[in-house]
Amino acid sequence: MVNQGSWERRLYEVNPLALAMREVQTSYGDIIDPFKKGKSLLKFGKHLDLNTADGRETVWTLGSRAGAGNETYVSTNIIDTVSSSSASDTQSITIEGHTNSGTASNPIFNSVIQTVNLNGQNKVTLGTPLARVSRAYDNDAVAFAGDVFVYEDTPITAGVPDDFTKAHLEVRGTIGDTQSFKASTTFSNTDYFICTGGFVSIRRAQTALVDFVLEVRRPGSVFRPVARIDLNSSGVGATQLNLFPYAIVPKNSDIRITAESTGNSVEVDASFQGYLAEVIG
Repeated sequence: MVNQGSWERRLYEVNPLALAMREVQTSYGDIIDPFKKGKSLLKFGKHLDLNTADGRETVWTLGSRAGAGNETYVSTNIIDTVSSSSASDTQSITIEGHTNSGTASNPIFNSVIQTVNLNGQNKVTLGTPLARVSRAYDNDAVAFAGDVFVYEDTPITAGVPDDFTKAHLEVRGTIGDTQSFKASTTFSNTDYFICTGGFVSIRRAQTALVDFVLEVRRPGSVFRPVARIDLNSSGVGATQLNLFPYAIVPKNSDIRITAESTGNSVEVDASFQGYLAEVIG
């Protein structure tokens, strides 16, 4: 039995969210409040065709497109175009992302949510060009017939970008998706992210070992690992990741989950979740 006042008792009574708030203040000099915004975040993605030769790739549907294994991050607001592979798609689509009013090494990201109407396979220009795009979804009563892409203005063929390094998001309407699946996002100049964990799985019954890595890129830095999980399809094909202490993602930072497989044509899912904490001082 734990005695009152012992270090074990005090440890059990610690609030991990309060510890994260204190760590932000001591490490970054910011005072944050996760209760003011009152918003949690669940971000999920899937890769439809992970192969041994691909190496490590972001868990997003664009990963199965040639040349788009990992997103090519940009530092200026040049993500400005959307189109569909189907001429019949004229629905409205909501796009969530960020503009950058800073520089590549010292970004200042601001959240933007905008809705535009598709024009089939023709290019539609976004009202607000973006430096990051993290989510897009069908904002209409009719499902997409084609695959919808959000990208830098670049040549297209039947609504599909010719160069997938210029693409930053897709909604795979041809397989019934009404929302993007991209296990990465960006945080604004006013938000920290307190990541409490995630989930990873191998969806198809194939013989493969998949190495998942949760990665964070702070301003002016490179992606660095925060957590790693290996799954074997012949064993447990899914697992929950619980982080304690919680992983803190500073403001103006990027986060993603990448995966690397020992087999071919492997489909995987990945997600992470946590709380947004607003900077108040």
